[in-house]
Amino acid sequence: MPRISEEEFLNAVRTFSRSAFRLEARGSYALDYERRDFEGFLAGSPVPPPEVDWWRPWLDRVARMTREGKTISRVRVLAEPPTDYQRWHLWAAPWHASAGEDLRYMSRSAAERIGLPLADDWWLLDDERVIIMRFTDEGEIDSKTLITDPE
Repeated sequence: MPRISEEEFLNAVRTFSRSAFRLEARGSYALDYERRDFEGFLAGSPVPPPEVDWWRPWLDRVARMTREGKTISRVRVLAEPPTDYQRWHLWAAPWHASAGEDLRYMSRSAAERIGLPLADDWWLLDDERVIIMRFTDEGEIDSKTLITDPE
């Protein structure tokens, strides 16, 4: 399975034709570009996503794509209770929904009960391509792998 670069990943997520679905299985992520805004949330002074320079482009892209008739959805597997990171994203969910993203939540115990694979996150694009996202134990991106074989 070929690993893909960040540029190839971004291009795939930006250029799907019909649908994009993401499963988020981790309780937290350690992404450098988010750190300051996450810390602001923890300190009680969150900045609304439309006012955040790295977040706004995603919301704008989702709004544009859904106006074009594309669907963008994700399921977040929540720890019980949700982690601080998950609480931050729960707080931000209304802005994602306003942009047109369909967000759903599932408890970790329910996901485990039905046998949902939770080792990695993944995107399913146009029901044809899967991008497996692997993370380090600390929550940093380790690799992204593209799968196009229907088997």
